[in-house]
Amino acid sequence: MNVWAAVLDAFAAGDLERAAACFAEDAIYRERGRDPVRGRAAIAQHFRRFGSSSAGWKFVVQDALREGDRACVMYRFSSAGGKGEPWRERDGCATVRFDKGGLIAEWREYQG
Repeated sequence: MNVWAAVLDAFAAGDLERAAACFAEDAIYRERGRDPVRGRAAIAQHFRRFGSSSAGWKFVVQDALREGDRACVMYRFSSAGGKGEPWRERDGCATVRFDKGGLIAEWREYQG
């Protein structure tokens, strides 16, 4: 399986450790309104923090494109409201750049 398919599958399966492994050692992960996370180890730690603090979440790919070393994914992200509150949903998009080895060099998220 290629890295692009692997990271999308990992996010959809909720496997954040496997998703982090798709990033290059010096990768940058950017979420809207937050400081960039730099390096695979820091990205894995960021994902672990998120995974352990969330009551539940889902990442559903709506569309994904790749051309050469660039890609884009449109998705719906849902998270449990907690304490019986309804799930919250939002649409998002991420642009992705791959390094020469095929790993993710940069992931940049935008909210819809």
